[in-house]
Amino acid sequence: MKTNKPKAVGRSLADLKKLQGQVRQDLNPPPAPARPQARKRPRPPDPGSKPAKPAPASSAAAAQDPISLLDPSDRAWLRQSMRDVAPLKKRGQSMVMSRPAASPEQLEQRRRHAVGAPVNTPALPQASDQYVSVQGESNDLRHLRASCGPDVLRDLERNRWPIESSLDLHGSDLEQARERLDNFLRSCLEHGVRCVRIVHGTGYGSRNGEPVLRHAVRRWLTQLPSVLAYMECAPNEGGQGAVKLVLQAMSEPGV
Repeated sequence: MKTNKPKAVGRSLADLKKLQGQVRQDLNPPPAPARPQARKRPRPPDPGSKPAKPAPASSAAAAQDPISLLDPSDRAWLRQSMRDVAPLKKRGQSMVMSRPAASPEQLEQRRRHAVGAPVNTPALPQASDQYVSVQGESNDLRHLRASCGPDVLRDLERNRWPIESSLDLHGSDLEQARERLDNFLRSCLEHGVRCVRIVHGTGYGSRNGEPVLRHAVRRWLTQLPSVLAYMECAPNEGGQGAVKLVLQAMSEPGV
């Protein structure tokens, strides 16, 4: 008859080892994962200490220029591969004349105007409604002052003078238009505005069907010494119902 005593003894030893292992695991738990250490803030320098020396310029330039970090062979290969590369040309740019800086006299007048003090601006002469220049008898589409060169009118036609301000005279009678035009040009001269547009309308909707205001405004402009030149606007700027003109600078004689 066989006995089961050896198997029972082996089973009890295995259970004992298993129990010992659990006890050891309970007594010696695994270490917890280390937490990341917080970054230490830089300590402010002491008032009496010497300032730290800046990093050398070569190291800073190397950090900013990635090409300097390449091997000499890689740099040579890069230069060889980029030998036929040329920068793109900028297109579609238009030349716009910048307004010159204001003179000390203009700045002083602007300060006086800002505080409400009277400004010593030369008054515009009283223009006649019946005056017609020799040039205007045949063509009132453009006007050039006798003392100016043809380049002034040519630059105005080529839009090299950007329009800086505009006045719309729609709804004004003859006297109202004269006063508004006078005040507008005074303000432009005080603030150094050189190129403006006057919208007078075509005048075909008037009672007599004749453009009264259009002819009057252009006659006035030919009599003002502060107007260097004017011309009828292009269709996209007002066409027959508007003119753009160049004003004389405050520093120039005759204003």
